[in-house]
Amino acid sequence: MLGNPLPLSRLSLIVLATASISFFSSGCSPARRSQTAPIPTDHPPQPALTATRTELIGKARQASKSIHSLKLKVSYQLTGRNLETGETKEWRESDGFILLRKPADIRVRVQVFQVTAIDMVSNGTKFSIDVPRKNTFIRGLNHQVIPPRKDVPVNVRPQHIFEALALEALEGADPSLISLEEHQQDGRKFYILSCNRWASGGSLSLKRKIWFDRVDLNIVRLQAYAPAGRLESEIHYSDFRTVDGQLYPALVRFERPQEAYRMAIRAQKIEVNLNLAATAFVLKKSPRRQVVDLTRDPLPEAAN
Repeated sequence: MLGNPLPLSRLSLIVLATASISFFSSGCSPARRSQTAPIPTDHPPQPALTATRTELIGKARQASKSIHSLKLKVSYQLTGRNLETGETKEWRESDGFILLRKPADIRVRVQVFQVTAIDMVSNGTKFSIDVPRKNTFIRGLNHQVIPPRKDVPVNVRPQHIFEALALEALEGADPSLISLEEHQQDGRKFYILSCNRWASGGSLSLKRKIWFDRVDLNIVRLQAYAPAGRLESEIHYSDFRTVDGQLYPALVRFERPQEAYRMAIRAQKIEVNLNLAATAFVLKKSPRRQVVDLTRDPLPEAAN
């Protein structure tokens, strides 16, 4: 917070004294002319585009509808925090692939030295995670609350990745519940669509915020909220590529504050709108795996 302004006479003396010190210490004389270096123009600021609320709603809907499936070759960077101890751990950057098919199917495979470390699927309601190194097969429901436990050190779920990569459609959303604001941050200008919903008791609740960069009107950030207003997911999109006429970000970074982890997904190869078979989203359990059923048992059960 700024303090009370200095009296004009005192301020003038300070400025004069500072200028005098600089003048004499630099060895200048009254006869010499000062030179001012020009401001670099390598990256001049780009003009901000304009759009109406209706146009931005249309762009968000089109961004969701234009891509119905994805096949990605990717690298992952994961950082997690233990909810009990607060200890932060950063995992080694890993490679893998992602298959995504709307409305809700996703498969995520993580590889270390070309060996599968984690294989995950979700159908929008439930998920399965195979961890060969730990000889563990995990089952759970997408939206269940999972208390901290040693056998599930990080609450990464394939549904979180689906939500980050596939923008939820605005179809059916009441336009009267969507507001528009302008925002400026770090010299950049944005439009923000705030999408609300009716909560219990007839009050309005914030559902999500969609950020558009006014340089090109691309969606560069999305914030998703729980009905009580708690931030569930913070997603950033960058490095956009055009693939088969469709624009898609090659870098997606997201954070899940409630699950205490963040992930960066860098797409090395992007394929869009392929016909992906249903069998690609089926994850079979090896008979040797120990099962962790998060919907029933607090501890691993013996495999059948």
